[in-house]
Amino acid sequence: MTNLRLFSPLTALLLLTSAFSATAEDLQAPSSFLEFGRNADRWEARAGGAIYDFGPFTPQSFSGGVINGELLAPSPKFLHGIGAPRPYIGTDIAISDDPIHVFYAGLNWEAYVSRKVYFGFSAGGAALSRRAETNDEGEEKDLGSQVLFHLQASAGVDLTENLTAQVYFNHFSNAQLGESNDGLESVGVRLGFRF
Repeated sequence: MTNLRLFSPLTALLLLTSAFSATAEDLQAPSSFLEFGRNADRWEARAGGAIYDFGPFTPQSFSGGVINGELLAPSPKFLHGIGAPRPYIGTDIAISDDPIHVFYAGLNWEAYVSRKVYFGFSAGGAALSRRAETNDEGEEKDLGSQVLFHLQASAGVDLTENLTAQVYFNHFSNAQLGESNDGLESVGVRLGFRF
């Protein structure tokens, strides 16, 4: 079951990207090793799904899915000196018998490694619907607080100028600042539309 859970998002992204043929020009590296800020002046709406309570840094106490949504705003000019990160707000709505919903915000950086392929990193804070939850087997997940740090890593490919597909990983924890720090994670796929 674990292998299936891990490879489902990766398989979905590979199938999605294989539907679009990549030319040598598409895979050509940008003029510098990493290109930051390419979409700094654009809005972007993202939506997708993920595996609930799944990741390398959390006890996998619960099962189910997550509906994910994010909205990214253009990067303010004063942030261009640090890679032009875009402010974002987002949510993970858990579809599970033991749901903990998350609302988060912060800054998102993207670095292109070719004309269409990029990696992303986000850092910010999060508010949860509850601090702790117990599953049907009596196992408790205690996050230590209803206000946590949010970290996100993603890998994406631009399907068109305005449409992108991503595999992403969300991590929520208190960074060992609380008595308990079980952490909550999700791994999934999503589409983004830039405008």
